[in-house]
Amino acid sequence: MNMLGFITTNNLWWIAIASLIALTATIVAFRFTTRLWFTKPHQAKAWLTGGLSTTTLGAWFLYAICIYVFNDNATVSALTTALSIACLILITLLISMLDMFLRAKKTSSQHSRENLSQMAMVDTLTQLPNRRALMQHLEAATRRSERSGVSLAIAFIDIDNFKNINDSLGHHVGDQVLQEVAKCLVAAVRGCDEVARIGGDEFIALIEDVKYDEDAVTIVDRMVNSIREVSIANQIDLNVSASIGVAMFPRDGNIHQIVSAADAAMYRAKKDGKNQFRFFDADIAMTSDQLLEIQHDLKNALANDELKLHYQLKIDSITREPVGAEALLRWEHPVKGTLLPPDFMPAAERFGLSYAMNLWVIEEACRTLHLLNYLHIPFSIALNISHQQLRNNNLVNEIKQLLKRFNLPLASLIFEITESAAVKNKLLFNKQLERFKEAGLKVSLDDFGTQPSSLAYLQHLDISELKLDHTFTANVENDYKIRGIIQAIIELAHVLELNVVAEGVETESQRQTLAEIGCDQMQGFLISRPVSEENLVHLLKKLSTHFESGGEFSMDELKNL
Repeated sequence: MNMLGFITTNNLWWIAIASLIALTATIVAFRFTTRLWFTKPHQAKAWLTGGLSTTTLGAWFLYAICIYVFNDNATVSALTTALSIACLILITLLISMLDMFLRAKKTSSQHSRENLSQMAMVDTLTQLPNRRALMQHLEAATRRSERSGVSLAIAFIDIDNFKNINDSLGHHVGDQVLQEVAKCLVAAVRGCDEVARIGGDEFIALIEDVKYDEDAVTIVDRMVNSIREVSIANQIDLNVSASIGVAMFPRDGNIHQIVSAADAAMYRAKKDGKNQFRFFDADIAMTSDQLLEIQHDLKNALANDELKLHYQLKIDSITREPVGAEALLRWEHPVKGTLLPPDFMPAAERFGLSYAMNLWVIEEACRTLHLLNYLHIPFSIALNISHQQLRNNNLVNEIKQLLKRFNLPLASLIFEITESAAVKNKLLFNKQLERFKEAGLKVSLDDFGTQPSSLAYLQHLDISELKLDHTFTANVENDYKIRGIIQAIIELAHVLELNVVAEGVETESQRQTLAEIGCDQMQGFLISRPVSEENLVHLLKKLSTHFESGGEFSMDELKNL
């Protein structure tokens, strides 16, 4: 029985032609829709199913149209069938397109997740594994070491003076250096080893299958030498080196201790002169333990109010009137007693605690000045600025906010920057100096005369004060050459309208000589030893009373007070 009512034996050749045309059209349509030939099983299945169904329906559609157009005996059912099949073709194509869209979206999501997962494990600058990936590699490497009984070496690599490279040549050069160092490290290790960048200018290499320390020495020495060869286009004067600390697992600690041990060895390499490597040993372990103890104590120092400022007076060379003081940081340790900055600041800088401590120093000095202003005692305080603070682009804003908070004039604070820090970080120093100038803050160049470029460099600095290094002061009354140099410096400074302060004045003859050759102010043990805030206020009250009555201070009065 003929279900469609118009299919006959004579029209079979129309079916063949229609099927061929529909099949060709289907292939072309699917080719341009998917833009690729199927390569996976699920693609083949979808292609086959959609293609056959569309081809079959397309054949019937074309056949019905042909019968309707070319066969005079065709009935309306031919046209009806053609339209029905056309709708089915459209629905089939829409379903196929929806299926392909959903599959593409799913594939895209999978790729995105894979990319995000990969990005989370890779350092984007160097394309090395990052800290997170390193810890996974370290866990796997320690397990392999425990199973095999062969040691694992952890090399902690830190680029020497990298901050100076960034500050003087720019971060774009610093990034290039990091990329080149990464390539050198990868080339220096073996294929079974792993190199990761854990942040900043720090890298770690995992060196496996180390039977003897000498096996690791060969590789680490190759790292040091290869980094020395790093060069960047158009940077002729660039000298790159690295300090490396090496620790052995399991000899030097478990998985939680081994990286810290390598880090401690690296710091010893830096302390011993940089551009070299050191293995972790008992001496380094003792030093590391001490640093960790200091780190723990320092965290409590601020909270427990153990940090104190002591003040050493500065006097006018002629009238001997106190004109200010230098603030000196002290740590009143509950067990070790009073500690000076060299005893704890290196640890504070290493463990990232120096920023909070330096900010506390500025705030505490402002608080003291606020008290003196309340007592109607005009005064200024000089504060030392570390090289870490020079890198703080927000330093000037922080200072201004504190001065405003305590209602203090800008001239209340003088910021001392050592000449060595200024010369070594000229670009950074000059940028920070511009910010101080724009804000109206005073800057003093401390320890002046210790650098060979002093006089030539001085005329280009927009500073307010020079502070002569104590090595000049010590021999000023006995060495006529030293006296002549100091006098020349003072005369040059006065031409540049700079105030000159001599530090380290310990004898009356030194004070007299400095006053004779024109030194403006001085400080030292002859005038006053560092005193607490309470004693400073007491001292200034009495000295102010004496000055008002006599018009001049005597050294005896200072000693008696």
